[in-house]
Amino acid sequence: MKNIIEHDRELKQLNAIFVLPMLVIVMLLTLLLVQDIMFIGLYILAIIASLIMFFRVSFFINSPNEARVIEFFGYYIGTYFRPGIFMTIPFAHRYVVSMKFENINTEKIKVNDANGSPIEISVVIIWKVDNPAKAYYNVNNYYEFVAIQSESVIRELASSYPYDSEGDVEESLRKNSVQIANELQSLLQNRLSIAGVNVIESRISHLAYSSEIAQAMLKRQQAHAVTSARKHIVQNAIEIIEEIIIHFEKNKKITLDDQQRVQLINNLLITLISDKDPLPTFGLD
Repeated sequence: MKNIIEHDRELKQLNAIFVLPMLVIVMLLTLLLVQDIMFIGLYILAIIASLIMFFRVSFFINSPNEARVIEFFGYYIGTYFRPGIFMTIPFAHRYVVSMKFENINTEKIKVNDANGSPIEISVVIIWKVDNPAKAYYNVNNYYEFVAIQSESVIRELASSYPYDSEGDVEESLRKNSVQIANELQSLLQNRLSIAGVNVIESRISHLAYSSEIAQAMLKRQQAHAVTSARKHIVQNAIEIIEEIIIHFEKNKKITLDDQQRVQLINNLLITLISDKDPLPTFGLD
């Protein structure tokens, strides 16, 4: 793309503290050469007016964690990064770009996940400008650019994963929070690099089903939890029954026919699985 700034040009910084004594010395030497008192007064006024104008157009103070993008007659000539009082080309424009850490806590965004279920999601993003020239020249307003691109990336990411997964293999927004945060940061960095922005950290701060389906999804989660618990209980019960049968046949030398096996398995399953107190059963004939 044309007219895209790729890198900052750091200017050699001329500290104004060394320039001020030179101006004072030049003014004193000139006064010594002038003998007429009237001309001395006019000369002092002219010097003061010139210094005020010179200070206004050439000198500036750069604060910590700020950068000054210098533009001269429509051309980018470089950037000042260090704090202090400096001077630049007269009549050059100086634009301040903050290099402090910024924090965004996005609004709750309603979006459909990979299964089509409406969910609410919001994220926290920590970022800072690393390239002031790109931030100033490549986008109109880098604060607004970061906010809009962040919302776009959140929608894209949320629609690529389900809210929750049915099994342990499938990835989801709820279970794979670390992976989702890393992918979110990577997507954001790709979008915001053109504006000279470095994404330090990003993570999901709010994740929930939308209000219109929240109650139904809660019942679904409860049913799924009950089913999983029942499945786990049955699997363990079967293992226990197998151990009991093997114990009777090998250690106790008791041989069970098919009917006795079925009756024993039935009684043990009722005892191990039932939520109610077991009823007394008859022994084996």
